[in-house]
Amino acid sequence: MTFTTKFYRGFIAIAAAALVSVSAFAQSTILIVDQAKILRESEVGKHIQRQVDSIGNTMKNELQSAASPLKSEGATLEAEIKALGASPDMSSRPDLQSRFSSFVQKSQKQQVEARYKQQELVMTEAKAYQKVNEKLEGILKTIVAERNADVVIDRSAVIYGKPADVTDVVMSRLNSQMRTVPVTRERIPRKQ
Repeated sequence: MTFTTKFYRGFIAIAAAALVSVSAFAQSTILIVDQAKILRESEVGKHIQRQVDSIGNTMKNELQSAASPLKSEGATLEAEIKALGASPDMSSRPDLQSRFSSFVQKSQKQQVEARYKQQELVMTEAKAYQKVNEKLEGILKTIVAERNADVVIDRSAVIYGKPADVTDVVMSRLNSQMRTVPVTRERIPRKQ
């Protein structure tokens, strides 16, 4: 048996398997759900977004209030360094060196704190949506059973086709079963 013959037989076997898979899939009942739309437009999704925005604004205010004295300190240091002349020699001013070094450390701490807060906000949002996803799973199982569906696909994964879109049904049931969810600010322990 030549390489070409083996190649053609292999190709025919793969093509036949693909056709069987496609025909089996074509006989399946497929439902489409737009998860992004549900999380964006449902009552609980809007509630979570409002709460996360509020927590985010609180974090932003905390960062700004901590940065304000740092900005003043930086401006003062900058003025003192400029007063030394075009090529400042800070070796003659150990106090200025020490204050500058301290300022750099505080600035770095502030940047680290901002990253912590960003991660905390992401965790807060994810935890809130996790509760919604658990409820959605139950709703989808019910709809799958009612419609004898075999597959549920997210709208973003569909390129072509007209399967049954159950997004509005899912959203309606979610709105009737869950309008709010506790959104609690998550905190990451700080390293000293």
